[in-house]
Amino acid sequence: MDYELIFYVSGIALAVSAVLVSFLGLRVSRFPGKAAPVVVLWFVVLIGMSTTFSVLHSKHEEEHHEDEVGLPAATEESEAEEAE
Repeated sequence: MDYELIFYVSGIALAVSAVLVSFLGLRVSRFPGKAAPVVVLWFVVLIGMSTTFSVLHSKHEEEHHEDEVGLPAATEESEAEEAE
């Protein structure tokens, strides 16, 4: 799987989980009760996945775009040659 896909899936799961937990918290008076450690662990895992794969994806993109760093300099040189 690609880092980008895992990042988006974990981010969407985090957002959906937040909405569901908020809804349950507003509707059920005893929520989370004994399930609090499970809820906290679930959010810690999702936050950890989201941050980890966002960093990995950004590093992968940075390596991918390193080849394009020489493009602006080459463009400036060609424009200078055309101006002469």
